[in-house]
Amino acid sequence: MTRLSLEGLVRRQAGQGTFAGRVEDDMKVRVNLDIHNIQSFENEMAVSGDHVSYRLISFTRTSATPLVASKLGVAVGTEVNTLHRLRLVAEDCIGSEVRYFSPDIVLDVSAHALEVQGGHELIEQGLGLRIGRIDAALRAVVATDDQAELMNIATGAPLLVRSHTLFTEDESVILHGESFYVEPFSFRYTATVRGS
Repeated sequence: MTRLSLEGLVRRQAGQGTFAGRVEDDMKVRVNLDIHNIQSFENEMAVSGDHVSYRLISFTRTSATPLVASKLGVAVGTEVNTLHRLRLVAEDCIGSEVRYFSPDIVLDVSAHALEVQGGHELIEQGLGLRIGRIDAALRAVVATDDQAELMNIATGAPLLVRSHTLFTEDESVILHGESFYVEPFSFRYTATVRGS
């Protein structure tokens, strides 16, 4: 029963009993994340046979907020290139992404590339940079009115947010971004704990 509980097939409640859990197949999108070999979201999806496409919302210069400024190592209010687009799998919107590029990065990519290339591909092929490190964190929020309208979901719907900052191999910051995923969505990962 412990194993079934860990796999999410049953839910155990002290004093109440054991209940059937959510069946994994009702999750439309799953990402298997190997923390020792992190690839792009697009590559992880391709492994499961899914193709990610995009709908460009905007590509503009915006003033860095205090959070973005701290992540990029710039002054608050610094103008940075900001990419905002929807992510789609099989024409279904699975969320949106906003990426703030370091002002040190020269962005010479076509509008077409912004509509068809994943973030890692834009960085490595379009900009000629190699990603050396990714700092990421997951959190849950509820959809604002603007997000709900954009992603065609209800205001207040749950969103999984992946905040990430990408660095080159020499530790120069490339970008900071946030990806918002709609329900149902899950990250699955395997971690191997090695003895000390």
